[in-house]
Amino acid sequence: MSEQGKLMTKIVKPLSRGQITIPIEFRKKLGIGSNTILNLSLKGNKIEITPAVVREFNEEELREYTDEEISQFLRDDKIDKDTAKTVKRLLSERKL
Repeated sequence: MSEQGKLMTKIVKPLSRGQITIPIEFRKKLGIGSNTILNLSLKGNKIEITPAVVREFNEEELREYTDEEISQFLRDDKIDKDTAKTVKRLLSERKL
């Protein structure tokens, strides 16, 4: 098996609040530092942890949604009415 495809395995024990330490070998290989954002995915009975790709953007790339579009998003997501009301209020505040 090539160095890149070599399987690395470590056993770790979660702390009382669920925190785990990613072994240094893994962090070095993946370029994970103290400021790296990680993406966790639950796939069946496995947790997959990958460094997230953070992309810089500028204000011109953002678009504002109409109230009707926001309402449709909330209907499509089947969010309960109290949560939908809160989301709508917060999004409306951003427009001010």
